[in-house]
Formats: sequence, structure tokens, C-alpha cells
Amino acid sequence: MTNRLLTYALILGPVISCQKGPDDPMFSLSTRKARITGEWKVESFSSNINGFTEDYNGESITYSEGDTLSYTRSLEWSFDFAKDGTYHILRTEEFEDDLTINQLRFTLEESEKGIWEFSGGNDSPSKSKLLLLVEEIKSMRSDRGSNVYVISYDNPRRASVFDIVGLSNEELKISFDETQAYPGGSANTSENYTMKKFQ
Repeated sequence: MTNRLLTYALILGPVISCQKGPDDPMFSLSTRKARITGEWKVESFSSNINGFTEDYNGESITYSEGDTLSYTRSLEWSFDFAKDGTYHILRTEEFEDDLTINQLRFTLEESEKGIWEFSGGNDSPSKSKLLLLVEEIKSMRSDRGSNVYVISYDNPRRASVFDIVGLSNEELKISFDETQAYPGGSANTSENYTMKKFQ
């Protein structure tokens, strides 16, 4: 019996993944790369940039700033992490008619592509962070299905490092918190995502 348990341990040892983030499963038979690979739907998102907030519930996003500004739009949002280390983020946001600024309804589709990889080490566990290196940003606006305007940026030289709060086969939680100092003050940005994997 002891020899059989030892054999199982030797076989499973290389593929058992231990907890890295606070909401990770204690043990998993899938590697972190296998768990993150695939298409994810953003279920919830919140951000705060010096008092300007965004809150997403999986169907609509609300933008707010204090008591003076608040508006909500329909939004579809997904992340796709491929095995080859590339990623694709797609946001489709619906803008309604706004006669106060003489704006007619339109759809804005924003696409971001780049390279993803795990990072960590030193003061944080290995593979406890997610690096997204942007290679292409594309924005396409469609007015009532007729006029289409496309803006594309290649190699924008931008990268973000997220803390992986939790990663299972079905759920991904990542967060980002950064404070930038400048003469006369500072700016704080925080973001929190919860995603569910498409089945």
C-alpha cells in the first residue's frame, strides 16, 4: 500500500499545482497555464481612478464621479488567453442617443491583442502575477450599422502587471493597484476583475 501511494505521488507530483493566490484552490491537477488558457467572460469589474469609478455587472457598465456624474451603458467583455502566449481582449459597448450633445446611437468595439505570461518571485510567489504586454489596439465605431470608423495602433509600448487573486478551471480573479507620483500630487488607479470561463 505504501509503495502504491509513493508511486501515485511520483506520478502526480509534477502536475499538482499548489495555491499561489489567496483565492486559488488548495490543490489542482491542472497547471496554471492549463487553467488560464481559454476564453473568459468578464462577470464583474470595478475600478477607481482618483474618484472616477467604473462598475460592471456582466451586462452593463456604470461610470460615476461623485454625485455630479453617472451614466450606464450596455457592454459585452471577454478575455481570451491562448496556449501560445498570446491574448485578445474584446469590448463591445452600446452608446444610446444623447440629444444634449447631438449624438446618435452607435456601437464601439475595442480590441486589444498582445503577449501574456506569468511573473512573480522575490516578495511574491512564482506565477502569482499576470503580465499583459500590448502589441495592438484597435477601435471600431459603427453608426446604426452603416458608417464604420476604425482606428488602429501597433506596438503602443504598454504593459500591465496584475495580481492573480484566484485561478481555478472555472473562475479567474485579477487585480491591479498603482499610485503614480507627479509634482504637486499623485494619482491612484485600482482595478478588480472576476471572470468565468466559457464552456
